[in-house]
Amino acid sequence: MSQTELLAIWGAVTGSIGTFAGLLGLWLRFRQHGLDKPKLQCESSFGFDSPTHVKHRIIIRSVGRRPVSVDKVRYFIAPRGWKQKLTRGWQHKNGIWLWNQEFQNTIKLNEGEKTEIGISLPKGLEITEIHKVSVIDQAGKFWPVKWPSISSLKKVATQEDLDRFDLENEKRIISAAGYRLGESYYLETKFDTKPRRTGVPCGRGFWFRDKNQYQDKLRDVKDIQAQKFMSGEIEGIE
Repeated sequence: MSQTELLAIWGAVTGSIGTFAGLLGLWLRFRQHGLDKPKLQCESSFGFDSPTHVKHRIIIRSVGRRPVSVDKVRYFIAPRGWKQKLTRGWQHKNGIWLWNQEFQNTIKLNEGEKTEIGISLPKGLEITEIHKVSVIDQAGKFWPVKWPSISSLKKVATQEDLDRFDLENEKRIISAAGYRLGESYYLETKFDTKPRRTGVPCGRGFWFRDKNQYQDKLRDVKDIQAQKFMSGEIEGIE
């Protein structure tokens, strides 16, 4: 192989390396530019502490390099009539079938920070009517929230009264109520003597992931423990 051929090959190799280095540098600059922008990741979470304490949340994380100021949360309502459903997109665009949850103070998030916002809907609007949610920053940019389908919401975000009983005699009183709270089951008991031993009734709650376990516990409390408590054989529900 002649010296001229070797130089040609060397030039081709170094030229390819230079091209690759240039492309790599361009990609790194593009990636850095993307990281320097504000970016939010938003998701939803649903749960219950009790039948009267709901903890449905919007979780917002700042994953970009620049701070972001969150202005409000917008809920997109599924229209109830079939005619409105056909033009749902147009109606949302024109401010119809929307609900804005605004804050008293703007929420500012720096890189790596997160905040949790309790979902707040007006009276008469059910969470199962919401089909889409967005977080809106002060620049007017919409950040989509990871939101379940309406059929999934009916399972994870709603509650249902299942069972209830009350017993009372001259000396004692006991009551129990069962609920479906999201995908879990909750049995709440209250019991006391007459006159009361304390200023408020005693009580205990039981959580279950399985409906059969809930029903077994309900039968145990209603048919066995409650009867023993009313007779004075036991002093509480276990």
